[in-house]
Amino acid sequence: MQDILVKKAKKGDKDSFSKIIQEVKDQAYRVAYCYLHNEEDSMDAVCDAIEKAYNNIKKLKHPKYFKTWFIRIVINECKKQITQKNRVIYVADEIYKEDIKDNKDDKLDIEALLKELPELERSLIYMKYYLGYTLLEISEIVSLPEGTVKSKIYNNLKKMKTRLEIREV
Repeated sequence: MQDILVKKAKKGDKDSFSKIIQEVKDQAYRVAYCYLHNEEDSMDAVCDAIEKAYNNIKKLKHPKYFKTWFIRIVINECKKQITQKNRVIYVADEIYKEDIKDNKDDKLDIEALLKELPELERSLIYMKYYLGYTLLEISEIVSLPEGTVKSKIYNNLKKMKTRLEIREV
């Protein structure tokens, strides 16, 4: 059914495009939130991705990969927002970072450990365990071999587990 809607959308049918976006918008928002950790920024990224997808849907070669293609656009929009935000230094954030360094007694929770991971590794874990994607789906989204995705996820989970155990001692 989705393939038919995508084919119609490629021909300019706005209603078909709207229907396929409705099917993936929640997952797209969750992916964006995993990257940006902010509701408004996540919605902006998804909206920008929808606009880009609408303008470029004719370039999609295989309708069955619409979801993967669209999620990749969302991820790219998130990366773009992160890059733009990194150009601005917030004084309050710098003060907060100093407070964290001074207060070593606070335990790190899983979310804090995830935030310390590089962007790609963090998103792989989110996609696998928070969003329920299969390793194959993740590998298609991030353009990495399935084995690489699997090893990155499990190696980072081991590191996180070790760090949690050290903190508890």
